[in-house]
Amino acid sequence: MLTTTKKLKWLLALVLIFGGFTVHKLFDELAQSLAYHEYEWIFKIISELGLFVSVVVSVGYFHHWFIAAEESKESEINLRVALAKYVDSILLNSVKRGFSGITNKEFDFSQIMHGLKPGDYVYWLITFDPRFKNKSRELEKAIKNGVHFRMLILKADSRIGELRATETTGFNPHEFNEYSKLFKVSLEDVISRIGETITGSLGVFVYDGLPCIPLFIIIRNESRKMEVYSSYYLAEPVSKMPYLHWETELKPSDQASFESEHWNMADLFLDYFKTRWEMEKEKHRDATGYELVENSDFIYAPISARKKCSDLLE
Repeated sequence: MLTTTKKLKWLLALVLIFGGFTVHKLFDELAQSLAYHEYEWIFKIISELGLFVSVVVSVGYFHHWFIAAEESKESEINLRVALAKYVDSILLNSVKRGFSGITNKEFDFSQIMHGLKPGDYVYWLITFDPRFKNKSRELEKAIKNGVHFRMLILKADSRIGELRATETTGFNPHEFNEYSKLFKVSLEDVISRIGETITGSLGVFVYDGLPCIPLFIIIRNESRKMEVYSSYYLAEPVSKMPYLHWETELKPSDQASFESEHWNMADLFLDYFKTRWEMEKEKHRDATGYELVENSDFIYAPISARKKCSDLLE
């Protein structure tokens, strides 16, 4: 939308263009009139000045809106390429391998949720997030808008949780365990409000193995791009930790391989999540090896879409 300032600029330009042309025509007529013969030279100067203003303003605005805009885009692209090469040379192939930056301290869950679109997939590997109870409505809204979530969360009362609690500032094993339970209950609460007509989905496996690293992977369906946020399990709770940001385009599996010269850290994180997901999924198969058995360590919604909720994006 045009702002008031832009509207006034457009109005001024139109006044100068048409006003200048009007002055040119008017004083050109006066210069040709015999009644004003003695002022002919003055009228011609004013006439030419009016034409000059009209033409200069017209050409200036044409250049600004059509040529300069393209030049600006081209300059921006060239600047990005130059900066990418410069940063890459300093940070050892960081751009080529997908590094995009570091979040400003803690992970902004709300901002990420608001940027998701229908058809996007989100893969989330975490122990638990103590802030989630206040953010669960945002997850619910995203699912109802058509986003698909696949989550791996740490099992309560697990030995891994106890060990992680002992090295985390501000937590003891009991508190850590209670937060793990609350995290799952919050997700179950979201599931209870996901109806059968909802186009999005949620699949959650509860694991009791090593958490490795916190991962938040976004696969953007429309642009065919992938963003990954990764962090570390250090002394501070992961909810307070900054995340590294990685980006790449979705590639065929042969190009995403670590053996390929096109490998990217985001691809490696995605491959790890898929491996962990399949490990948990395998634990829940029936004797035939094809169907998933009902188990409290696998929760999902919509209820009629159990198989879909256990699958990742192809």
